[in-house]
Amino acid sequence: MSGSSAQDEASISRRRDGPLASVAVSRPGLVELYGTCTPQETIGANDAPAEAREVYGALDSWLRENRAVGVQERIFGSLKHREAILAEREAALGAVPEPGLWPATFVQGAPCDRDGLAGVHLYAVTGPKCSPIHEEGRLWGVVFEHGDARHVHLSGLCGPGSAGSRQEEARAMFARADAVLRATGCSYADVVRTWIYVADILDWYDQFNSIRSAIYSELCPVAESGSRWLPASTGIEARPPAGAPCVMDLFALGGAGRRRVSVEALHNPLQSEAYSYGSAFSRGTAVAFDGAVTVHVSGTAAVDEQGRSVCVGDCRAQVSRTLDHIAALLSTRRMTLDDFVSSTIFIKHGQDATPVRQFIDQRGGRLANSIYVAADICRPELLFEADGIAVCAPR
Repeated sequence: MSGSSAQDEASISRRRDGPLASVAVSRPGLVELYGTCTPQETIGANDAPAEAREVYGALDSWLRENRAVGVQERIFGSLKHREAILAEREAALGAVPEPGLWPATFVQGAPCDRDGLAGVHLYAVTGPKCSPIHEEGRLWGVVFEHGDARHVHLSGLCGPGSAGSRQEEARAMFARADAVLRATGCSYADVVRTWIYVADILDWYDQFNSIRSAIYSELCPVAESGSRWLPASTGIEARPPAGAPCVMDLFALGGAGRRRVSVEALHNPLQSEAYSYGSAFSRGTAVAFDGAVTVHVSGTAAVDEQGRSVCVGDCRAQVSRTLDHIAALLSTRRMTLDDFVSSTIFIKHGQDATPVRQFIDQRGGRLANSIYVAADICRPELLFEADGIAVCAPR
């Protein structure tokens, strides 16, 4: 972490306003805002437009109150309601000031108990000038600079849809990510975190991993220790629109000021490294600057020190083991589950959602600001996965 003094210490504040849970992380010249908005129970079942109207009304008020600019957004909902949900988004947010409406990734992440909108994660900032990233005639993301470090957030990266096989589409997705990053003055070597949503994940996840590993052997640098830099990542079942086999969001840090930011891959004392069994990602990454530490927690499930799935057939036990893994990862940075600012809970069987939610709430120390979605995990025997972002300032 860069040195801090009394005038540049960070602060963190949390709020709950109806459907919106938000966290503000304030540093000199930069306020990062994490908003998680989920429809309230008073909305009628299967009324996706009403759910979206409530969610985006709350997000619009939040952004205006904080004079904030949206940077990266993930929408989890039923694909059949995509157009209705996006229409409500446009109606609520379409009049935002420059640089204009940011891109959003919409994936099939249906609520566990119904069709409709599960929720929205929105990351926004106040302070720096934000600029849209256009390449190939399309808006891919938003970039801003703070302390000469370039923060690049890209959304909805995918192949062209004409590459042929889903394996070729996956290769094209990574190639496009690198090309768009290079247009911002960064490269794939600067990627800190990826979120990858894979259609029919159980059919071809091993092939996807082989493709990613081969590409990372070219794009990701080797450290002095001989280990290769691997970003944190989530790889989960979620069907992108238009039949794409996979889609990716990412966060990268580059520019001259990156050397003043501490960026580290984290090792989990309770789990083996994912790359030891063929998955090219780190268990988490820590980004520290100006008095605060942000930990990006990769998608985490009940996988033990030998890379084996455990607690097979017992969802509650898998939840407990997963939370233990996440707590252990966060403890390497003196953080706890209570430091989460956003999280996503993936549940294989929707009927498990209520007992899982109750168990997490009762555990003490919880994954805050969560969206629950029904999704296949990367192995058929895994019933639960969670990811998220945690932030702390010096205590």
